[in-house]
Amino acid sequence: MANQIGIYSGTFDPIHIGHIAFAKQSARELKLNSVVFLPEQQPRGKQRVTDIHHRIELIKLATQNDNELQILSLPSKQFTIAKTLPKLQSHFPNTTFTLLIGSDIVHTFIYRWDGLETLLKDVAFAVGIRTNDKRDELEAIFTQLETQYGTTITRSFIETENAHITSSQFRENDTITSRLPHPAINQYIKENNLYNKR
Repeated sequence: MANQIGIYSGTFDPIHIGHIAFAKQSARELKLNSVVFLPEQQPRGKQRVTDIHHRIELIKLATQNDNELQILSLPSKQFTIAKTLPKLQSHFPNTTFTLLIGSDIVHTFIYRWDGLETLLKDVAFAVGIRTNDKRDELEAIFTQLETQYGTTITRSFIETENAHITSSQFRENDTITSRLPHPAINQYIKENNLYNKR
């Protein structure tokens, strides 16, 4: 039987309790063996991001002592279907993948993703519902894509009480330490002088 692994690609700048809640809830509802955080070195459309080394260390601190959550760093600067998906399939043989995405990403499917047809056929989707998005609108997009590409798209909608939290909230107000998933993260941020009034 194939492993069921969730792939959670993103900036995680910094990782917060919303990320962890989404990953854990997806693993529970979809019976995933694990969720793998895949931080992007240079995310699309973002010019100023914290060095990937620091973001990886923060994810490690957030996921320590949790066998359900893992982290993987790939050499490519951002998630691409052409390069990243084959690397994941090679790294995790005999595995069925579920891609964890925020509902805001669904809106970008029709104009930003090269090779989208391959992704839609090869992976399932766990969609974290963001505060301003509605399930029926997201369903309409998936239905449109199914018609356009002639394929069935496997998707699940995941709701958590922390869906309103974003990394930018912390970057704008670095005193919101309650939104960090582990006390050691705040200590690391202070020691490395991160997120000080960008």
